[in-house]
Amino acid sequence: MSHINLNELDLTKLRLAKSGKMVKLVYDKEPLEIVTGKLYTPFGVKVNPSSYSQWNTCNIDCSLNQSNSEISVAYRNSLEALDARITELLQEQGETLFNLNGQFDFDDINSFYSPVLRENKTYPKLMKISLPRDSKGNFEFVIFNENKEKVQVTDNNITNVLCKGKIFKSIIECNKVWYYNGRFGTTWHLKQLRFVENENATPKTYNKIYETNMLLD
Repeated sequence: MSHINLNELDLTKLRLAKSGKMVKLVYDKEPLEIVTGKLYTPFGVKVNPSSYSQWNTCNIDCSLNQSNSEISVAYRNSLEALDARITELLQEQGETLFNLNGQFDFDDINSFYSPVLRENKTYPKLMKISLPRDSKGNFEFVIFNENKEKVQVTDNNITNVLCKGKIFKSIIECNKVWYYNGRFGTTWHLKQLRFVENENATPKTYNKIYETNMLLD
């Protein structure tokens, strides 16, 4: 399936489906891929040892445009609507898909669901995007610079390429819907990223220069 702008997403077409041992969020029978607006990373890439692989796991926390423009507010509302639809699907299908056998009260699902945008104290909410690898440790996503030129990414340069303060657009895929220690949530994988000129932005000023175009291609 090709990616879709979040504001064009038909929530009625979303379903949960079992794929092997994982539960997937699918759209028209394919994994859901969405185009983000411009994102800002205040910390850069986080690299952690993996408990199941010889390769480190990498992820990046990002925040959305915090302005009160109509488009920015609509985009944030669209993410909240996506979360609401996921919790509805969990109420409808979670018992069976996760083999819970009455162990969870789905009437209280909202209290045990981790939204796409998680709280970050008094700072802007953060979206966690995982940086997937293949079985040989190669990163399974594509990065382009501001001139739309492909950037090669390895363990040696990943923290420099995706350093703090970067602004970009991306395509992300919902890799799975998870249940762990009594909580539900979603994992999002990076598929494609393109840097945007940040005009010397800093964590204090980046929101002022955000644009909210939804196209990445």
